[in-house]
Amino acid sequence: MNDANTALRILLLEDTPTDAALIEHELRSAGFQFSSLRVETRGDFARALAEFMPDIILADYKLPAFDGFAALQMARERLPDVPFIFVTGAMGEEVAIESLRGGATDYVLKDRLSKLTPAVERALAEAQARRQRSLAEDALRERVDELETLNRLMVGRELKMVELKKENVRLHEELERQRRGDREEAD
Repeated sequence: MNDANTALRILLLEDTPTDAALIEHELRSAGFQFSSLRVETRGDFARALAEFMPDIILADYKLPAFDGFAALQMARERLPDVPFIFVTGAMGEEVAIESLRGGATDYVLKDRLSKLTPAVERALAEAQARRQRSLAEDALRERVDELETLNRLMVGRELKMVELKKENVRLHEELERQRRGDREEAD
């Protein structure tokens, strides 16, 4: 279930309004708060990816004017971090495996919608974990960059100190030579 203060944005690629209603009912019954947008065509799906900015995509595998694999590919290209779950009437084992290899997060058969809530919860949790891991990796990379910059500065200062010490030694030697020369002249 999602936080009551944040409504999920669910993009439904579904050509049958009653199936979409059943999917929505299943999620609402599980306590999800969401707004959904149902689309059927490639153009509407592409617009929804850009404008609706879904948190999760639930897609039928077979549609009259569009197919789920093409939708999956578009989603992976445009919103690679958004979970994509096939919710379909029929999907053979080979097709299911191929969809997962293609980047689908999961698949649920329409005659087993009771599995939809756990699939959505798992997909959203995994997406959140990926986002948190990515943020942590970004922060770590930033810190490493800062440390490398500080290290370069410190190495540069150490080299400068070595140069200054050498110059100091040279000046002391020169001063000593001058003093010896002055003493020899005085004698």
